Amino acid sequence: MSTVFSVILWVIVGGAIVRLHVALWSRYFHARQYADQVHFCQTEDGWRLALHRYLPKKQIYKEPLFLCHGMGANRHNYDMGQERSLARSLAGHGFDVWVVELRGAGLSTRPRWFSKFKSTFTFDDHLNLDIPAALELVRKVTAEPECIWVGHSMGGMLGYAWLGSRADSGVRGLVAVSSPVQLNVSGNVKWSHHLIRLMIVGRTIAFRPFARFFSPFMGWSLRTLSKIVVSKEEMEGPMLRRCLVNLTENTSGALMRQFFSWIRLGTFESEDKEVNYQANLAKIEQPVLILAADNDHIAPPDAVAPAYERIKSEDKQLRIFGNDRGDDYDFGHGDILLGIHAPELVFVEISDWLESRATRLAGKDCQSDQQEKTDE
Repeated sequence: MSTVFSVILWVIVGGAIVRLHVALWSRYFHARQYADQVHFCQTEDGWRLALHRYLPKKQIYKEPLFLCHGMGANRHNYDMGQERSLARSLAGHGFDVWVVELRGAGLSTRPRWFSKFKSTFTFDDHLNLDIPAALELVRKVTAEPECIWVGHSMGGMLGYAWLGSRADSGVRGLVAVSSPVQLNVSGNVKWSHHLIRLMIVGRTIAFRPFARFFSPFMGWSLRTLSKIVVSKEEMEGPMLRRCLVNLTENTSGALMRQFFSWIRLGTFESEDKEVNYQANLAKIEQPVLILAADNDHIAPPDAVAPAYERIKSEDKQLRIFGNDRGDDYDFGHGDILLGIHAPELVFVEISDWLESRATRLAGKDCQSDQQEKTDE
């Protein structure tokens, strides 16, 4: 009996130490930046979604931007402070910027024990329930019928699926960053499912506590683990640790199984097999900018480029970053938006493309913009 008691006691003590460790470093690396406004909407099945709005000092472009994060992420995908924030950068260019947090992420409803909100959602739930509610809120608040979508990883995949299956999409253009449509070509993604199995807690993939536990060690050690997601040259230790604590979210086991099915079968389709998102790429007629990176081990160019080949839009571009392509920097999957050199290269690529396709408001011509910059 004493042995059993000792084991139970040590388990309790060990659990308390782990919780204290996670709480300490989570507080230390906590990011304290917020958008200008936070709006909420409700999905058809009752989940509350948060949309973070970044207002320009002077709005130059008519269409709002709709920024959608990737799997296991939240709004910090686009905002890790003034120096690493695509959302703030685009607002500085005169865009009305909205960053959605999908169900289970950030300030949106999270699955809880003994609640009706369970961690059983799929890609199709994000697409058919979260996105309509979020876009409707943006339309209602801005009174603009169309927006331009910017998505990273799964956020771009949702953009592909939305445009390919909705004739009345309400989206007039798409920027997809590191968004694969042929997942079976990535060896690192295939390998990662062994690691992810260790993170399964019931129906949930517990990315968040694992990331927070290991956060103080990343950038100093465990380099092999971190290089799957980021390039060590582009993501310095302090920023990597901040991202792990603030950016990482738990996700649904059902969503992960859907992704593993795509990897195994080489498909990109709805869970019930009724909708082929990959085939529907041919229906996309809106302007599309696709960005990828040679050093991306999760969404390598071979996984991303097939979208460019299948999309039938007459206005489509594919830009792959890498040293072998004439760039001074290599990017990984996460640091393509949050790396040291992302603002000077990737942000510029995105803002230039958006500015050339968005509708300028009356009186906001290039000459007046230049005069405003001169006055400042």
